[in-house]
Amino acid sequence: MRRLIPLLLALLLGLTACDSLIKREHLSVTPHIEASIPSSQPPITNSPIEISDRTELRGAVLSFIRDWTEQGFLQVRNYSGDINADLEETIRYATQEDPIGAYAVDYIDAELSGTAEEGAVALSIVFRRSAAEIDAIITVSGNSSAYDKIRQALRSFDVALTLRIRNYREADFEQLIYQYCLDNPSLVPVLPTLSAQVYPKEGESRILELHFGYPVSKEELRLIQSEVQTIMNSASSYVRSGKSDLEQAQLLCRFLSTRFSYTLSDSFPQMPAYELLCRGEAHSFSFASVFYAQCLSAKLDCLIVSGNRGEVPHYWNLLRIDGKYYHIDLLRSLEQGETELHLLSSQELLEEGYSWQAEAYPPAVEEPEPDEETTTETQEQDSSTAPTEEPDESTVPPTETTEEPTTETESSSSESVPQPPDGSSSQSSEETP
Repeated sequence: MRRLIPLLLALLLGLTACDSLIKREHLSVTPHIEASIPSSQPPITNSPIEISDRTELRGAVLSFIRDWTEQGFLQVRNYSGDINADLEETIRYATQEDPIGAYAVDYIDAELSGTAEEGAVALSIVFRRSAAEIDAIITVSGNSSAYDKIRQALRSFDVALTLRIRNYREADFEQLIYQYCLDNPSLVPVLPTLSAQVYPKEGESRILELHFGYPVSKEELRLIQSEVQTIMNSASSYVRSGKSDLEQAQLLCRFLSTRFSYTLSDSFPQMPAYELLCRGEAHSFSFASVFYAQCLSAKLDCLIVSGNRGEVPHYWNLLRIDGKYYHIDLLRSLEQGETELHLLSSQELLEEGYSWQAEAYPPAVEEPEPDEETTTETQEQDSSTAPTEEPDESTVPPTETTEEPTTETESSSSESVPQPPDGSSSQSSEETP
């Protein structure tokens, strides 16, 4: 019996401790708080912006656009002017004349309640661009700075670029981009597909939106760039050994004709230098563009001509040698098994079915120049058939030897690059924004 009493006491003490523990745990529980879910929309401001005139009204609306605010509220206090007319004018300006508004906003609804002395304006803005797209806009001053950003984007193979250009001047940015790619195949070995839009259509400050399309990934383009650059540098070193413009052109022709094996291609090349030099796919535009770029590197006066051979679109070059322009068609030479430079006249091309807009380019040599060996042989034949008796000097007038002056043809402002495949116009490579 004595043994049972301590056991019962221990049991009672244990129950008391458990009860105390349960009470302490219950009292220490804190209420559960649900974690907030981050919103994809910018927060709506709770404090309305006060406006009292048109300047403050316009500034408030434009700030909502730049902050990507879909719902905004304005507090009207002692407004000076016609607030209804100012609202209409402000919405028109924000969506049609302001660069960012014209670029980013679809439409704006405004509802006025109360009076001009004490009222409120509720704004509803519908955007066609995301907040990230607005944040990505880069502001530059002048077309020249814009062109610098575009060149950087091309060399980096960026897929999009949006610029806010202050002091904007009208320019054909698509043609300028196309020309830069032609001039620099070692840096940009691809002719990207391109869309360009300007917002608004008028004004000193505008948004230029560019989107570039590439046939392969950026990583692949980096490898292609390296391959093309290696071969183009090799060609430049080889061509520089020429002592004259003609010798350099001959070396370039020999380099392109003998260093590679080609297969003819009917598809217009999007990566002309790479497809020609690294994959051996020969298209007239590939030959013409690579020859043009190498001549540009060697400071030779060369153009790309866009025309037809028969009924098929065709490209070739105009090269100035000793003040005269000659036609050069490396694909024609390849097809005929020629490896040396062949200077062609306009008459020779016309007789072979070529056609082009001749007035758009500097005038080339019209007639084929006589071959020196043929001329010498003809002169010898003429002298052998001449009468052996010397004529009476008194009856033959003295012969005056005259030389026709050679006039150097100046490079005009005509097109130096072909029309893109979509038929849009081309401009000189010297034009920059």
